[in-house]
Amino acid sequence: MKRIIIFALSILVLTQAYAFSQADAQSRADLITVSVSTASPTYQTGDIVEIYGSVSFSSDPLRAYDVALIVKAPNGNFIEVAQITPNTEGYYSKSIQSGESWKEGTYTVTVNYDIKSASTSFAFSAAETAAIEEVVEAAEEVAEAAEAVAGEVIEAAEEVAEVIGVAAGGLVCGSGTHEADGFCIPDGSDSFGLSYDSASVNGLILTASIAFGIAVAIIIVLRLIGKAGGSR
Repeated sequence: MKRIIIFALSILVLTQAYAFSQADAQSRADLITVSVSTASPTYQTGDIVEIYGSVSFSSDPLRAYDVALIVKAPNGNFIEVAQITPNTEGYYSKSIQSGESWKEGTYTVTVNYDIKSASTSFAFSAAETAAIEEVVEAAEEVAEAAEAVAGEVIEAAEEVAEVIGVAAGGLVCGSGTHEADGFCIPDGSDSFGLSYDSASVNGLILTASIAFGIAVAIIIVLRLIGKAGGSR
């Protein structure tokens, strides 16, 4: 009989202890709060992801916990795992540098504090970086083409200048001809009927160079606009 009474009392004590523990846990759950947010809902390659939040910080050293932070990529891989100590007011923060290895998609941020947890997410995109790289590449290609054509124009201008120099210095004409107005004409004639104006030739070269520069500028602008539009 005594054994039955002792057994019944033991069950009663255990039941009450369990009830008290559950009540205490529920009370703690009601008092503990945790939040998490990001400074922006979207980020791109090279951006710094700013994560911040707050907890119901306790001055009791036995109840003062660190915030466990986990950041996961769209494929479930761990990007960041950190343990953060909140300040005396319960606030915490964490900065994460994004890199080229990050993939496009939605990243999940989860924080755990005591028996509570919270989560948020942000979208990551690398499209803008790719577009910039394409535009830079296009600009380099156009610049190389412009440099090549400019070299040809300069070469042509030098040839014209050489002809001008020869004309200014006089020609060595063959038998039966003589020099007149910068040309070799048959003896007995005073003029070949042509005149040469170096100022006009120089003006023509300058005008052609300006027109070429404008054309190259237009090509570069159109190429960049096309690249930027195609990357969206």
